[in-house]
Amino acid sequence: MKKLFFFFLMVSFAFGQKLDRSVLIIPPKQLVQINYPNYKGLNIKIWNESRLVINVFTRNKLTDSLQKSFELKKKRDTLVETKNGIYLQFENRYLSPIKVAYALREKSLRKNKFSKPLTFQRAFYLENNTAQNLQLYIPGVMNPKLNPFSRSGVDLTNGQKIYFDLKGRKVLILTVNESIRHGSRIDVANLIEKALNKE
Repeated sequence: MKKLFFFFLMVSFAFGQKLDRSVLIIPPKQLVQINYPNYKGLNIKIWNESRLVINVFTRNKLTDSLQKSFELKKKRDTLVETKNGIYLQFENRYLSPIKVAYALREKSLRKNKFSKPLTFQRAFYLENNTAQNLQLYIPGVMNPKLNPFSRSGVDLTNGQKIYFDLKGRKVLILTVNESIRHGSRIDVANLIEKALNKE
């Protein structure tokens, strides 16, 4: 009887463990990407913690081609598995922010033995407070265009560089580092002005 009780206690303990969740607030009409380049593939648990539907995509890192897409309904969760060379993307098509949580499951923790040590992710916002479109270039991640007076959420690793596309010329405006706090709002026009003044 004691052995049986101990078995159920261990099972309850194992299934009762909570995954470490990361939480993203996706601004209205914006895209946010999740990418762990040092892993061969990802096994991610996703929770839609808002009252709106969130669109989820998996895309090829090299071609940006769509691999899979689906809608995650409000207050629902799902498990997404991706292979090497694929990243995860969330889209908010509404005029209200959407809250989504995600966590890497055990399979994702098996790193590529030839990979570099995992660097920390920084989740923050790039803001365009001007009346012009600002075309950015984030190598290996995406090429976002910031519409006038808009904000785009990004989740990038330390060391990731962000460039401004100035008529085909790439101008380095930011290198992600530990000084950027999670949830920070960064004025892109201010970064561009500083970068151009250094030239």
